[in-house]
Amino acid sequence: MEMKLDERVLKRLPRGLRVAQKSDIEAMTMIFNETANTGANSPVTRLITVKELGFYIELYQEDKLPVYVLEREGEIVAWLSINRFSWGTLACRQTGEIALYVRADRCGSGLGVHLGLAALLLGREYGFETMVAWIMASNLASQRIAKYLGGEQWAFLPRIARFGEQRASVMLFGFRPDLRLYK
Repeated sequence: MEMKLDERVLKRLPRGLRVAQKSDIEAMTMIFNETANTGANSPVTRLITVKELGFYIELYQEDKLPVYVLEREGEIVAWLSINRFSWGTLACRQTGEIALYVRADRCGSGLGVHLGLAALLLGREYGFETMVAWIMASNLASQRIAKYLGGEQWAFLPRIARFGEQRASVMLFGFRPDLRLYK
C-alpha cells in the first residue's frame, strides 16, 4: 500500500528508494541474515526464513507502516522499515522505531546515512512525531550515523543481550521532531 508523499520529501529521498514488494523479500532476507548471531550489528540470534520475514513485512504494510528497499544497478542493496515503538501502547503510538539493513559489501559506502535520512523523513510523512533506533553498543558505525543525523543517546542497557555465552549492551538513540532534517 503506497501513500502519497509530499513532493519536498520525495526530492530528498535517495535515488533508487522505493516501496518494498513481495518479490523483494528474498533479497531483504539475505541482507537481514548477514548480521544474524554476530552480536555486533544486530540483536538477531538466528537466521530468519523468507516466509517469516514476508509475514512481518506484510503486517507492517497492512498497518500502513513504511517498508522501503534501496536499489542500485538493479540490485537491492539495503532496506528500511519503521514500526511502532515496541515498548509503548497508545501513549507511544506516534513514536516510530527505525530498522536499517545494508548489504555487507556496501557497508562503509555512505548508504547507511542516506537510508537513515530517508527513514527520518518517511517517518514524519507516515505520522510519527519522534523516532528511535536500537543499536548494539559494539556497532560503532551505526552510532556514528545516528549522531550525524542528529540522534541523541537516550538509553544504555548494559549487557542485556545474549549471544550464546557472550553478552552485549544495547543503546537507544532518539530523534526529536524538531530536528533540522525534518524542515
